[in-house]
Amino acid sequence: MSVRVIAASSYLQPVRDGEALPSLDQALKDVSREHFRRVDRFIQLALIGSGRCVAGQALRPECGIYLGSGFGPIASNVATQQQMLRDHEIPKPYNFVNTLGVSAGFHVAKNLGMPGQNLFISRRGASLEAALATALTDLELGVLSQALVGVVEEVTLPLDEHRRRRDLPSDALVAEGSHWLLLERDAARGKSVSMKHFDDLGSLEEELNASSRENDRVHRPQAVDKRGRDGRAFHDNPDAAVAAEFAAAAMAGSLFLANGSPGRGYTLLHLGP
Repeated sequence: MSVRVIAASSYLQPVRDGEALPSLDQALKDVSREHFRRVDRFIQLALIGSGRCVAGQALRPECGIYLGSGFGPIASNVATQQQMLRDHEIPKPYNFVNTLGVSAGFHVAKNLGMPGQNLFISRRGASLEAALATALTDLELGVLSQALVGVVEEVTLPLDEHRRRRDLPSDALVAEGSHWLLLERDAARGKSVSMKHFDDLGSLEEELNASSRENDRVHRPQAVDKRGRDGRAFHDNPDAAVAAEFAAAAMAGSLFLANGSPGRGYTLLHLGP
């Protein structure tokens, strides 16, 4: 039994100081089967990324959705708390309902006609690994034969407040993103995908030295608080952007994507031929 990535998409948009958030209206229209009303930006990003990923693909009835995020729908949570704590008002139903990450999964399922399993998984700095590990387990156990795995992160304005919420340097370049992989068990096409866990960095490095080849790409762990420096746009799951871009571009060789920290252990994601 093997699991392969048969489709992928990656949306990553840096947002700079003094700029408005880019409009998502046309991109949303391109992938939507119906007109969605009262959906926030987090849901819009999820709809765009998932719609692009599965375009032209045959989805199976039991295909599951596994949506990950480090911070979830920040804008709706901020609006709800401001209404309650600052303005001493009952939060608007629109904002309150959209504070739940599962709302995005519901709209993705509705848009794509997917009645199967639907999970929202949040883990700061490792949402891709958490969502992907859950999906791979269900595929390997035969719970389903197809899984749509995504990671969504949004940016909120003003950017100085956004950076403070995420504990970022005041000059960090930030970005929002929506990155998706469509997985299928025993597929005859696409890239193989697997994950391994290591208790310490030494074991991870031994595996990389033994498995990686000259044409492979290796991304090593890096501290979350260092992302966003040196011109790199920060959002909470850069690993998801790297994996989705690699899978979507049909690059040669393999990708080894490492993430983790002392005490928590390390995860190694492999995408290969």
